[in-house]
Amino acid sequence: MSNLQVCKDLSERSNLYEPLRMYLKPIARLNISMPLPVTRAPGQTISTWEIMEKIRSLISPDEFIFLRLIKSASELYRFEGELESKQIARSCLIRLENSIIRISTGHEFRLRAAEAKLQYPSRTDWETFFREAKNMSETKPGERADTVHIEGLPIKWFQEKPNPMAAVQAAAHAIGSGSHIQSIDQEQNKDNKPSLEILKQVFSTFGEIRCCDIPSLDPYRFGIDGQRVVPQDTTFDAFIQYSEYISFVKAMDAFRNMKLMHIEENNVAYTAAVKVDFDRTRHLSDRIIKKRRIEQMKAVEMIKLTRAEAQRQKDEEERKKEIERLKIELQDAEADDFPGVKDITKDTRRRQREGKRRLKRLERKRLHEERTLSMKIAMEERKIMIAQRKLESMRLLEELFNRVKVQIAQEELSKKERELQDERLKLMEIDGRQQQLHLFPSPSQSLPQPTTKEFRSNKDEIEAQMYELRKEFYQKEETIEDILRKRTIPDRKVF
Repeated sequence: MSNLQVCKDLSERSNLYEPLRMYLKPIARLNISMPLPVTRAPGQTISTWEIMEKIRSLISPDEFIFLRLIKSASELYRFEGELESKQIARSCLIRLENSIIRISTGHEFRLRAAEAKLQYPSRTDWETFFREAKNMSETKPGERADTVHIEGLPIKWFQEKPNPMAAVQAAAHAIGSGSHIQSIDQEQNKDNKPSLEILKQVFSTFGEIRCCDIPSLDPYRFGIDGQRVVPQDTTFDAFIQYSEYISFVKAMDAFRNMKLMHIEENNVAYTAAVKVDFDRTRHLSDRIIKKRRIEQMKAVEMIKLTRAEAQRQKDEEERKKEIERLKIELQDAEADDFPGVKDITKDTRRRQREGKRRLKRLERKRLHEERTLSMKIAMEERKIMIAQRKLESMRLLEELFNRVKVQIAQEELSKKERELQDERLKLMEIDGRQQQLHLFPSPSQSLPQPTTKEFRSNKDEIEAQMYELRKEFYQKEETIEDILRKRTIPDRKVF
């Protein structure tokens, strides 16, 4: 379903991709509340259509792009309206706030108006989501905040421009080959598909794109619930993955409370409301991409097997018809040659032999084709089995790697516990030794230790006595032994 709307006010736009004349325009929406009377006559109704017409008349000559009822309760009605620009919305807000309207029932109502708050994910939302999400790694692309999911993009704006000469050549080739109708259908299907290259060009304005995907372009794509993805008529969904986080943030901030605007060649502008959100399904992670490729291979092989089986049944029916036709011809030939005659001529026997040989050839051909088809079916089944084994091996390797990580973490934890236990034992041993030293001191520790002051005084006394001995020795003619006999040196302290 198309969500395009004609845009008359081109102000307040910001450039998205100027070569394709694509812009972003702010969404200007108002919420209008109207309290209802508490007491009303039984069976009395209030027409919402009449109220909406009164609201439209209050903002004249300005017009709403749309005005709709979003809440209907016994105490109030709430309407939501969108205008062309923020400036017009502010002007209409002043006119609607505290305005009084009178309807045909004689009731008067006071309106309350305010700017509508639009739902849009913030940086806190995606940071919280990826921080709390399980089975996601911030080091892997697609499992972190780097992918933008956009819904409701118009197909017409992202199509390649048709080349008139190429269309003429394709039509001439189709007419010459006798497949005109089929080629026209293919061209129509191609024209109704968006271009991945144009999508990359438009959204590369925010930064380098690592990967991009449009699910409707894959005819073998299956959705989350296993159902085949049905391409939409006028809009499509897209996943854009950026190489850097800052590019993802720029894209999300640029589309906040914005709608997409495109100016066509006739200078008529259209706007489209798109839904922008960060990817929560790991759509462009390496694991999911490999899984989609394997599923695509399986779907292609199954289609090939179905077509081969249908062709085999068709060939079998044709062979049966040919055999029946030959049998009828043989019977007709025998009836013409032997009208009541028992003898068989040479010509009849020759025709019979030729018919038998033809039947044998057909039988041999049938057997050969059956063997060839069975070999093809076996090869296709083997390819499917190999694809399934690859998928199982990938899952098995992932499980083994997870178990190895858990085992390594357990070993490191046990090693740290052993080291802590050894340190605890060493500390206990040191504490025990200190306690023993306090209880049983060593003999050297029990002796009195001289202080530094006593040591210096003893040294000074000994030097003074030696000086006196030398002085007496030089003044008198006596030996040192004689002098020592006369003088007595006090006992020295043992250090």
